[in-house]
Formats: sequence, structure tokens, C-alpha cells
Amino acid sequence: MLAVFTLNLYLTATALDTLKGELTRTLPAVKSSHRCEALGRSLGFFTYAAARTAAGPLHPPTVTVNGEAFTGYLAGYGFDVSGLPLLHAAAKVALQDVARRTPALTMWGFGIGRPQREADGKRETGENFNKRFVKARDDLTSDGAVRPFLLSLALLKRVAATKTIRRGTGSYRSKHIAENYACTYPGGEPLGPKYVPNGVFVAAAIHAGFSYKSSVDELGYDEPNARFNMSKPVLDALDCEIRPDGGVAQDRQRRDEMIREYGRRRYYRMLRDVA
Repeated sequence: MLAVFTLNLYLTATALDTLKGELTRTLPAVKSSHRCEALGRSLGFFTYAAARTAAGPLHPPTVTVNGEAFTGYLAGYGFDVSGLPLLHAAAKVALQDVARRTPALTMWGFGIGRPQREADGKRETGENFNKRFVKARDDLTSDGAVRPFLLSLALLKRVAATKTIRRGTGSYRSKHIAENYACTYPGGEPLGPKYVPNGVFVAAAIHAGFSYKSSVDELGYDEPNARFNMSKPVLDALDCEIRPDGGVAQDRQRRDEMIREYGRRRYYRMLRDVA
């Protein structure tokens, strides 16, 4: 299945510099001026200079990344490149933005859990705990988070938002649906299935505009998971489609078999009697 996702970015000067730097790193064979001009086109501007001017400090515009504009411009100058470097660079900018706005979010969710035991059996020191947190924060905006982030966005494009945050919409359950989603990039390259860390799914949901609710445990440490204002029926349907042998799909299959055998009215009467 062809993945559909939207990458909207706040075009700050820092974001533009990050995009330029990532493309320099991943497309060194493309002439610098052509690379910059293609970047400008991909962000909706006629020139790179116009993009640079728009990326002001006061009111940065929101731009939608256009991979076809990027590859089309370069093709006109004889460079046959994939749109993946642009999409990956934009995903990094999006991840950095979410990380900046959500200081407790790490690669693995909110926080890193409670202090662990060291190899010598002693309780983890505060210094080592902080080092582990910083590492998990860095991982959230690393190359390893990019593809899972885009895969999560592709799934979330199919999820309807609700007015309130619902039960059954937890990030840990939802990220398992995402990582089993078989789909491709717009250019046909494989995107999923792919392992999705919990925190990366949360970052994708925040970037996609969903509201969330997190919590802390009885000792005050962040719980890693979050719930969202997502439609549970839609998530259930996606779960059945993407994981046909999973628990939700099997429960639904058993329900449908009983409805066929006993009829819908009698089936729900049986459920009430059991309750």
C-alpha cells in the first residue's frame, strides 16, 4: 500500500539550516546551488532566497514538504535522485520541533522509567540516570527515529480525531499497529513494516495534531505511555486490517461467528446475562 502522510513544518531559520545540512550530508553529489534551489521549491517557494527570507524569527510560516517538487527540479538538471533524503531531513526537523515542545519525551516514551540497578547491584546514581535520559532524548531526533516516525504518520493519516481523549487509544497499543503496517514511500520504496519505538509514535501523534494525556507513577516518575483523542473504533478497524491474527481481530471474528449462529439480539442478551 502506498503511504500517504503530510509533513508540515514551521519554517524557522534553524529548520531551514537543518534541512540544508541534512541534504548536504545525504546528497553530496548534487551541486550545492541546485540542492538549495530544489529545497526552496519543495517548501513552496520560487527560489531558495525566498525561503530564506520567509524563515524569519517573528512569524515563521507553516510549509508543507513536497517531494515531487524537489525531485522534479533536480531532474531538470540531470540529477536522478529519490525524494527520501528530503523526507528524512524534514522528518528530523519535525522530530526536533516536537522534542523542543515536549521536554519529557524520549525515544521510548515519556521519561525513562525509574532508576535502574547498576551492574554491581547498586541503585543507579542520579548522574547515570540523567545520562540515560539525555541519550534517550538524543535518540528521539536521530537517524534511527526517522523511518518509524514517517511510518507512524502514514498510519495516523487514517485515524480520525475525537473531541476528547479516549480509553483504548494508548501509544503502546497503537505503536504496535503502526509497526506492522505494510506500506511504501510515495516513490515505492519500502516503509513498513518497521519497528516503532513508543516515543517516536507519540512524537508522530503530536506532530499530526492529536492531543494527549500522560501520567506519572506513585513515585512521581513519568509513565512512558500516553492516550490520545483518537477514534477507538477506527483504531480497532485498523488493528484488524493490519494484524488479522491479532487479539482484536480474533475477538471480532468470534463475535461475528456468534452473531451469525445466535442472531444479534440474542448475542447481546447473552452478554448482558454474563455481565
